[in-house]
Amino acid sequence: MSGLALEKTVGLLGMPAGLLWLFLLASAALCLLRRQRLPAVLFLLVAAGYALAGNVYLGSALMARLEAGVPAVDVAALAPFDAVCVLGGGSQQDPFGGAQANLSGDRIVLAARLWHAGKARLLVAGGRSRDSLGSPRDLGQETRALWRGLGVPDSAILVVDEPCWNTRDEILADRRLQLRHGWQRVGLVSSAWHLPRALALARRAGLDATPLGADWRGRPHPFQLQLLVPQQEGFLDIQRACWEWLGRRLGR
Repeated sequence: MSGLALEKTVGLLGMPAGLLWLFLLASAALCLLRRQRLPAVLFLLVAAGYALAGNVYLGSALMARLEAGVPAVDVAALAPFDAVCVLGGGSQQDPFGGAQANLSGDRIVLAARLWHAGKARLLVAGGRSRDSLGSPRDLGQETRALWRGLGVPDSAILVVDEPCWNTRDEILADRRLQLRHGWQRVGLVSSAWHLPRALALARRAGLDATPLGADWRGRPHPFQLQLLVPQQEGFLDIQRACWEWLGRRLGR
């Protein structure tokens, strides 16, 4: 084991998630020393479950499974789209109320790349969120602001004017826009791990859209000791995977 790997492992064990894991393991060891077998087993089970919930390898495997049926995007090889619909969730507000890209912001960047490459005549954005202290956030307007900063003109942007609180709402709104404007060829951009659920909803709504995956998460990792420590990336990917499966069950 290299000095760098050891340094990263120790550092991660000193973070809140790592410290809680160490506390659970230490509590199990203490119970064993006191011959308290049942509490020791319970602490070990909780520690094991916690380690799995934050495991980077498991999270990456679950993301890869969600992304398995989504084709890679070759921008140069694509035929032009009448409209490219981008699902909300790629933006957030900064402390001053401005728009900035979040961890899923690659979907916004991919759409801008498609426009600059002449592959999208119109970019469509929507979505609403109640995660702010003030009025509900308009994710479509946030996306518009980011696209303008990436050189996309207002004439090439359409913001959905009806409130869309989940993926199903957005898909139905995009379908209504397709019928209203007569779009023949439509692209649907979202995170690759989210696209299977979005496409299932699109088929149900009658929206025939080409999947355009961004924000890929299911990359393989080489063995690294520090990745065995429960950490943010593992928790985030595993929660995302569970959220997608729950959304499929609920049809949202």
